[in-house]
Amino acid sequence: MKKLVLGLCGALAFGLAAGPASAAIPGYGNIVNEPTYHPISMIGDPTSIARFGYVPAKNGYSRPNAEGTCNSPSLGVPSWTGTFKDGNSTYCYQMLGNAPSKKAAGVTLTTQVYAYVLTFSNGQVFDPTAINSKCDSVSPYTRLVDSPLYNSSPIVNGKVKLGSIQYEDAQMVGEWYKFVKADKEYAVNLADTGKPIKINLTVPSNEGKVVSISGFCDGGIGEVDLNWLASQISTTNWSASQVSVVLLWDVFQTESGSCCVLGYHFSYQDSTGANGVGSITAMSNPGIFGGSGAGITDIHATSHEFGEAINDPFGDNTVPEWGHIGQQSGCQNNLEVGDPLTGTVYGKGAGISLGGFTYHPQELVYFSWFTQTAKPYGKYGADDVYSMSGTFTTPAKFC
Repeated sequence: MKKLVLGLCGALAFGLAAGPASAAIPGYGNIVNEPTYHPISMIGDPTSIARFGYVPAKNGYSRPNAEGTCNSPSLGVPSWTGTFKDGNSTYCYQMLGNAPSKKAAGVTLTTQVYAYVLTFSNGQVFDPTAINSKCDSVSPYTRLVDSPLYNSSPIVNGKVKLGSIQYEDAQMVGEWYKFVKADKEYAVNLADTGKPIKINLTVPSNEGKVVSISGFCDGGIGEVDLNWLASQISTTNWSASQVSVVLLWDVFQTESGSCCVLGYHFSYQDSTGANGVGSITAMSNPGIFGGSGAGITDIHATSHEFGEAINDPFGDNTVPEWGHIGQQSGCQNNLEVGDPLTGTVYGKGAGISLGGFTYHPQELVYFSWFTQTAKPYGKYGADDVYSMSGTFTTPAKFC
């Protein structure tokens, strides 16, 4: 029987200080924005399509080296490496947390939110830390940290009750259920600093605009050029010991004027040279995008990016090619747990109710789905399914 080879990378700790936004995200020029196979469009505008992306690390390590081991770079947060075989090929991967086993300790990842407050040329301001009473009773940032991404709620993966658990933790427990079902300590939890760092930007008229949407709570959304926004993000004073989150609210990124990139994840190096993990993601209100159930709204995009940052922190966990599903019209060969089910809300569209509010995280797929081999990997996940709500009951097909 084929076995996983597991190993741990050490953690590093450094201080955090807020700094000016002045430099482009390192490696940003290599961003990959996936196409959309099943378009999830903006309501009333079929040309504006929800998309996601990632920035692969410059130095790939996802295949074993000449010595047969994986070149796994260290991260400032706990991580581990593993290998799997598919046919005659061996693949390496690296994930955040501790290696899953019956005796694995739990890990809590600290997130630092950088709330980007964007002011457009018409004077409209999109502030993730402010309450807009026309759209919600709390700020988007508060909605985020009050959500199942940071708080426990009863979660069922497939038909297996995982108990009261955080959402991204449920994805990790669910995908490694064979190894951790007897371990009550294993967890990959999130805890925010509780102190968002606000970055104020004025968007030039040639780099972004406000677009009116009929029936939407605030009357309009922001659109900003993806490359311009990246040039305003500086990682100089970020800490690799935390997961950095660039948070937008109802602002979506454009490429050559084409909307809408809702988020991407990336790795970077802090001022000491340590490798860190980050993402840029948009919280959004109902009535903008379609999708299953309530569509892409509230924490949907954030759950997508958090899940992928945890499962594929360097963006180059190579797997056998898959595609023609989810948002991928062609072929893709990395372990991006959100892309195959973009727009699919957890719980068959029902979402998760917590604190009197219904959240709509995206259903994420399991590691076993990417292996394209029913045995032995098909028995790794909870209920022997291949995604959190059981949408996928068979592994991916080779593209």
